[in-house]
Amino acid sequence: MRSTRRPPHSALTIATTAVLACAALAACNKTAAPSQPTAAAQQANDSFAAITTACTQFLAAREAHVDPFSEPGTQGSGTWAKTGYSPALVQPEVNATESPVTPFVGKIVIKDNEARATAATEAEAKAITLTPAHLLSNRTHTLVYSFDGKQWRWQNGQRLTKAPGQNDAMVALTQAEVSAPGPKGFAGCLPQQQPTQ
Repeated sequence: MRSTRRPPHSALTIATTAVLACAALAACNKTAAPSQPTAAAQQANDSFAAITTACTQFLAAREAHVDPFSEPGTQGSGTWAKTGYSPALVQPEVNATESPVTPFVGKIVIKDNEARATAATEAEAKAITLTPAHLLSNRTHTLVYSFDGKQWRWQNGQRLTKAPGQNDAMVALTQAEVSAPGPKGFAGCLPQQQPTQ
């Protein structure tokens, strides 16, 4: 009488074949078309892209400025400073949330360099051509927004400053600082519908 028992390796072969077949089927399912974004997600992404574009254009238009300057802790020394900024790298990000009140949050990270040179008179400061040798700091600004289903609102921000020979400094940004016009502020990075406070 012949034995009907299978060798132990044949059960292993069957199990391995079953696992490979399941894996192949799972891989086939991954080729299905990706789900389309909802209308709300599309609106959030499109309107945040518009904010990012306006922010990028605003930062690209910054020009160096000349102001009276004194070292921290000193009274006006009659020195003038020319301060300028490198072209900014602007990186946007939008994420969905579980909240029905703010279904999306967004973040814009702005990286730039700040350069400064001083002179005895305003005219001399204006004549300075800023170069990498005048590097004052590398800066990273992070601006956070929320989307309520209709419009984006600025929520908060922070600036990380890395200066040669100094400790890194992280400071919170106020809406007044962010909404300031000109080269020191980020007014072009605020949603247009949002009134400044």
